[in-house]
Amino acid sequence: MRATLVLAVLTISLGGCIFQNLSASRAITDQVYAFNDEIRWARIDLATERVEPDYRAEFVLAHRLWGHDIQIADADMTHVQIAEDNESATSLVTFAWYDERTMRLHNTVVQQRWAKSGDSFLLEAEEIVGGDDTLFAPPPEVEPEVEVEDATAAAGRTRG
Repeated sequence: MRATLVLAVLTISLGGCIFQNLSASRAITDQVYAFNDEIRWARIDLATERVEPDYRAEFVLAHRLWGHDIQIADADMTHVQIAEDNESATSLVTFAWYDERTMRLHNTVVQQRWAKSGDSFLLEAEEIVGGDDTLFAPPPEVEPEVEVEDATAAAGRTRG
């Protein structure tokens, strides 16, 4: 009887540890999927809520062209590695994206670092680790277009 009781308590205790690890794994995986789905559909406003406050300004600046000049065709989460203490994680995401200015398809692999905050995880940094490294690049300098009136006036001055 006593052996059965000890075995039952041990099983429940070990089972709790396993489920605790599964819940941390599930929490980070859910956050990574939700976050990348939001940025995939240019919902930067929603994705920003999943970003650590100290990183938000940099995040918004790096993603300011997304949904306008940068269109994400696909976001594929390829790997999530959770730290042993369940307090942080790293994910790898492959983005297929179009630069609307050139209509060229690009591929970029981004490593995302996550940190536990309360019951969820927040993005604390992103880094390009493969593929096209211009996904977070600032927009290229564009020469201002000549106004039609200015072009007509300039053409008139050269004729006569």
